[in-house]
Amino acid sequence: MGWDYALVHLYYNIPPAVLLTIAYYPLCTKIDIYKIIFLILEIAVVSTTPWDSYLIHRRIWTYPPNAIVGPTVFKIPAEEIFFFVIQTYNTSILYLFASKPTLHPIYLSGESLRHRGRNLRTWRCFGILLLVALILVGAGLVRRGAEGLYLGLIIVWAGPFILLLWSLSYQLLLSLPKSNTLLPILLPTFYLWAVDTIALRRGTWVIESGTKLGVHLWPGLDLEEAFFFIVTNTLIVFGLVAFDNALAILEAFPGIFSTVPPLPSPLLLVKALLVSTSRYDEDRILGLEEAFRRLWRKSRSFYLASGFFQGRLRLDLILLYSFCRVSDDLVDEASSGVEARHWISKLTEFLDICYATKTDESKRRRDFVAQTFPAKAHSALLLLPTERLSSSPLYDLVKGFETDLAFSSEAPFQIKDEQTLQIYGSRVAGTVAELCLELAFYHSQERTTEQQRRKIIQSGGWMGIALQYVNISRDIAVDAKNGRVYFPTGWLDSADLRPEDVLQDPSGSHFEALRQRLLDKAMGIYSEAKSAIELLPTGSRAPMRVAVESYVEIGRVLQEGRYELKAGRATVPKARRLRVAWTALRKGSHELHNINRDTMMSRKPANKTAVVVGAGVGGVATAARLANAGFDVTVFEKNNFTGGRCSLIHHEGYRFDQGPSLLLLPGLFKETFKDLGTSLEDEGVQLMKCEPNYNIWFNDGESFELSTDVARMKLEVEKWEGKDGFERYLGFLQEAHRHYEISVSQVLKKNFTSLLSMTRPAFLRHLFPLHPFESIYSRASKYFWTERLRRVFTFGSMYMGMSPFDAPGTYSLLQYTELAEGIWYPKGGFHAVVEALVTIGERLGVKYRLSTSVSSVDLDPTGRNATGVTLENGEGISADVVIINADLVYAYNHLLPSSSYSRSLQRRSASCSSISFYWAMDRQIPELTTHNIFLAEHYRESFDDIFKQQLIPSEPSFYLNVPSRVDPTAAPKGKDSIVVLVPVGHLLDENQGIGRKGLDIQSKQDWDSMVTNARRTVFKTVEARTGARDLQGALVKEIVNTPQSWKDVFNLDKGAILGLSHSFFNVLCFRPKTKHGSIERLHFVGASAHPGTGVPIVLAGAKLTSEQVLEGFGMEKPWGRGSFKGKGASRAMDRIQPDCTFALLEGARGGSTSFPYRDAIDIVDATECQMAEHTSKRGCFGVGAVHTLYTTGSKAMHWTRPGHQRLWGGIDDAKQAQTVSRSGTPCVNGGVHHLWAAKAASDSPPSLWIGLQRRSLRLSNDVEASFSLWTHTTPFDTRPIDELWCYPIFALTHRIRLPAVTVSSVAILIVTLAAAFLLPSNIPSPLPRPSINPFITTTESPRNRVTHHVQRCY
Repeated sequence: MGWDYALVHLYYNIPPAVLLTIAYYPLCTKIDIYKIIFLILEIAVVSTTPWDSYLIHRRIWTYPPNAIVGPTVFKIPAEEIFFFVIQTYNTSILYLFASKPTLHPIYLSGESLRHRGRNLRTWRCFGILLLVALILVGAGLVRRGAEGLYLGLIIVWAGPFILLLWSLSYQLLLSLPKSNTLLPILLPTFYLWAVDTIALRRGTWVIESGTKLGVHLWPGLDLEEAFFFIVTNTLIVFGLVAFDNALAILEAFPGIFSTVPPLPSPLLLVKALLVSTSRYDEDRILGLEEAFRRLWRKSRSFYLASGFFQGRLRLDLILLYSFCRVSDDLVDEASSGVEARHWISKLTEFLDICYATKTDESKRRRDFVAQTFPAKAHSALLLLPTERLSSSPLYDLVKGFETDLAFSSEAPFQIKDEQTLQIYGSRVAGTVAELCLELAFYHSQERTTEQQRRKIIQSGGWMGIALQYVNISRDIAVDAKNGRVYFPTGWLDSADLRPEDVLQDPSGSHFEALRQRLLDKAMGIYSEAKSAIELLPTGSRAPMRVAVESYVEIGRVLQEGRYELKAGRATVPKARRLRVAWTALRKGSHELHNINRDTMMSRKPANKTAVVVGAGVGGVATAARLANAGFDVTVFEKNNFTGGRCSLIHHEGYRFDQGPSLLLLPGLFKETFKDLGTSLEDEGVQLMKCEPNYNIWFNDGESFELSTDVARMKLEVEKWEGKDGFERYLGFLQEAHRHYEISVSQVLKKNFTSLLSMTRPAFLRHLFPLHPFESIYSRASKYFWTERLRRVFTFGSMYMGMSPFDAPGTYSLLQYTELAEGIWYPKGGFHAVVEALVTIGERLGVKYRLSTSVSSVDLDPTGRNATGVTLENGEGISADVVIINADLVYAYNHLLPSSSYSRSLQRRSASCSSISFYWAMDRQIPELTTHNIFLAEHYRESFDDIFKQQLIPSEPSFYLNVPSRVDPTAAPKGKDSIVVLVPVGHLLDENQGIGRKGLDIQSKQDWDSMVTNARRTVFKTVEARTGARDLQGALVKEIVNTPQSWKDVFNLDKGAILGLSHSFFNVLCFRPKTKHGSIERLHFVGASAHPGTGVPIVLAGAKLTSEQVLEGFGMEKPWGRGSFKGKGASRAMDRIQPDCTFALLEGARGGSTSFPYRDAIDIVDATECQMAEHTSKRGCFGVGAVHTLYTTGSKAMHWTRPGHQRLWGGIDDAKQAQTVSRSGTPCVNGGVHHLWAAKAASDSPPSLWIGLQRRSLRLSNDVEASFSLWTHTTPFDTRPIDELWCYPIFALTHRIRLPAVTVSSVAILIVTLAAAFLLPSNIPSPLPRPSINPFITTTESPRNRVTHHVQRCY
């Protein structure tokens, strides 16, 4: 088993796929996905699998056992199948990119088979003959065998497929722009040639020497491999062109195919390809080409947008534009007013003929156009899809031309006021928008009522007016040249101007105020109408958004005053147009205000209302934030108290926290209050530090005290882990610190709205350092060698409702925040924080209605927009936005219409529940501190009982809190209040109990008996481990919460107290979103929504949700992000300054103890270091300018152990390996790089040292280089070389003579050390370690062992 081939994918194939996916995602349509899946199945799987399997059976291709993981299909490694899939995917995305603007039907040719002067029939025959000849050559090579066998097999396999595709789709292959076909073939081919060269040199896969010609394209790349990649990419592109050829035929000829399904079946595609060219409508093809060229010349914005429409809708929209443009040109370019009126009259007559009911209308139409209009207008008029358009908007459009004509009459300035301007805009642009929407609805299969359709089309008419106003603002100078002024004369009069002034000096600064006034009108109409775009059919929504936003952007640049003039018109720079289109596709028009914040935002628009369902922490925080942003907020809560689970229980002077009882991540609390313009202190919230953090009690009578006090922790850790245990503890803290900082910045403060959100470079580069695929227990085991401390530093996963054996390693951040920031408790109970947020909200106008249940969320008739809520008493509450803070799974299944997604949420893994005891004691229990953890003897088994059997363990781990210890107000004087939380499984329904778990619910989830057993176990355990006596006798009052009561009181699905689980596929983009996927104006906040559970995490989620709501309304956030500033930054000695140090290995993968090269190599100022040569006690060797890591002799002996020889480079004799290890790395005079390198006996890399590259090191003349190279035959072979297999194991020692510290030598150093970053973070090869006591592990990973003995430089 090996990972070489998998790593080729990880390093070279997957990153391009991710980048291409990110780039293409906004452009992607269903038909694109269909194409890719079709090509993958046909080419990567069906056509390739038999051929590839044959090659492997015949051993033409071979894979070393240490290069592949293992699973195969017909002897084809899984990695190989994945290669064909990802190659097809990447090439397909490149093709889709290149062909997105292309209108494929215009490249079809009719019976003449001529395109732009080329005889396609001749080229077709030539291609067929060439391919047949090539196939015959390939067959000859196969028959002969020997060296040409592999090349022949490639030709014989791919040739027939390419021949078939050429025969069917030669028209497009010959006619399409070469950028559409050659680019997607050549780019991935060149890239794969480079990747294949690396893989062949590594020996990842091998071509048997007897089957290849021995010719190389360049050193390391066989001719056969180069030919293979260009052939496969050609095959993929030919397949895509054939697919587009079939689609073009289906879409272009409604006379042949009356209807076309959104996703045509393969049979229909083949049927289209087989249609005889004699049946093609050549006039329609030419007309489409003319219309497309006209669009390209006349309107950049709509040309850009047209590429995002699909199918026949795109064709109809282009034809509609062509008609409008031709009609406008006929009037505008008329030599006189009489001629212009003639054309208006003829256009009206043309429409009369089109909408006549006579049977010979089509012939009359053709005859009339041919006899009346110039030839350039024929196709635009004849192809206008009047059968799919209403007549009224077209007649109104022609009337709009009459307004333009009036400028040449005796009363030239017809636009007197805003109303007249609006009528004009409605006729010349509003009508066009209405016609476009009619076509969008006609071609959609989605159902809408006639009333809804009318409203949307009416909004489209208003949007057309807004765009016309932008057009007028842009074309002031151009219109003036034609004698036209579209500013209302009333506006000119109020500015003491005349229309003649505009004609004389259209670019004068005195008209700028009028331009801005008109643009303000346009932007106002746009803001009101743009929401209708989101109600359009799905296939039209994003493209229409692009069309609108591309044109509105002209208005934005005019408002800014930053634009380019072309032919007297303001234009948007191309890069900005593309950015606008990208944003429109990716985010939606409601988020486009980010492009130009100054011109598009209004901080607090009037009359925006919000309803919050649930007054939990997330609800009250979101309510306060929205109120602060200007919303009128009402919060509805089913209980008579706020806070949800974060509430209080009172009993005769005793106070208990019903839910959370310790405050972590205090920074997130402070940030919330700061964003609201206040602070915890100003709101009277007093935080008290709990010291120690916990007392952890074990079954053997021992205890461990967790503390933020470093001195106390040093003693505690070294007590169980030895002297070097504290260093490993610090290493654990460092990793946890990294988890904490990355999680806060990249997860808690970022929204993950889709899978692509996880591909953000800022997040992706941190994904593996977060260790999401390893459990927190496995990560802790790398630092702590005793079972006792592994338990101490992993029990915190219970706060996430997960087992430490399942919780991702990322959650060590909880231990970090406890140990670095401390545990705090708000005086008066945790609810004091909630009360403060409620008070702030009420101060900002939030209204709370307690004891008021919501029965459902109201939706508009389309079901796409939330409009308010209905209360249980039947009262309806309308709102602009609804935020749900109720349990998310409950809300989806009870407050919203049932859906497959809501049902799937119920099947997701949930967190645990709890039996919680609230005890009023008649005396203090001095043996207990504020926070106490009692861990089960059978640690893993106890968690399995909870999370796998959904039961209470026979010996549970539990948490015991004594709030009166830190806050005396929690209990009467001299008495204690105690809260005990016993984690148990959540509730099971019948389906889960029988089908999934196989449990007898009635007998196994008996909560009454479980409570009794839990109480008895808690008393017994506490007394046995702490020495406390007669706890039950001191109990005067008990209140209990069980999973059933959690469910009944708080509507928690399954009674899971922490919501949905936090496994990897239940977090980030996989977790339910903060915004509903298909319903606008509906948002979520709380434990089961992103980012997750826990009070501070939910507070972070409240900020994300609030910001998302504000973005949806185009409102700016009334809070800032803030930035770190040093306290004494104004003083010279406190100012953070850059250093000349290059930290080449700082933050190396795996942290301080998972990789030997922990610390940086510092290249410091040579003038200060000439006397710096020394050998430190830590084994750090430095000469002149370089300090590097170095492992001294005997400390390295544990690198090798019997039975693990292959891991260390093909060492055959373990004893010999230990001897070599103890020898250390000798110094070589004059060596720039002196490294320890292991080389396998064979020419291939050691099987488990994956990820290391073969490096060519060409050393400069002024540098002497020596490498200490160890092989299994010559233990120490010291010699100058220029190329070697480089496997850094322990250390690199560098001895540089100062004059030789040149750019070249530093560059070589960086290249060499870069290999270190390719080391895998976890090599699965455990080494035995003798056991010390029952809490000490018996196994340990080799890298931990090595790191333990490596001495580091500081």
